[in-house]
Amino acid sequence: MGPWSETSLLNRKNQEEKMKRLLWAFLLVLALSMALPVRAQNPNYDVGPVWRVTYYHIKPGQGEAFWKDFRENLKPVYDAVKAEGMITDYKVWTNLTTDRPDDWDVAVGLLFPKWAALDQIDAKAATISAKHYGSRDAMLDAAKKRNDIRDVVMSKLAHEVMPK
Repeated sequence: MGPWSETSLLNRKNQEEKMKRLLWAFLLVLALSMALPVRAQNPNYDVGPVWRVTYYHIKPGQGEAFWKDFRENLKPVYDAVKAEGMITDYKVWTNLTTDRPDDWDVAVGLLFPKWAALDQIDAKAATISAKHYGSRDAMLDAAKKRNDIRDVVMSKLAHEVMPK
């Protein structure tokens, strides 16, 4: 056998080896992709919408100002955002059992139909909000004034689930 024959055999072996690796890689990717939908399902519950809940501490003596701002500004904006289908619902809770002086007083929850809605809301909601306030500058001024009324204690995302 000449050198061309040995080289040819080595090339074939290398090609066969590469094909085997490619086949195994493809099978691994295929197996993983089939496992993902199974992983997403939970035997204990069905996954529902997503809540963004923000907890506020109202500064001393600012309760009336908070609720006035909520009634005149935030509620109409939330209603408009809901009417546009960006959120499914919103809820407001008050804390009846505070644990410390800076604990939250009011929580506001926005219900999003799915995770993707969280990514899409910022620009659209800002447009609706600016329209409510009359201008972007007026909207930003109102947000700054809100900081004098309340502090954000925390903001959490929660996935609503329906037990099976």
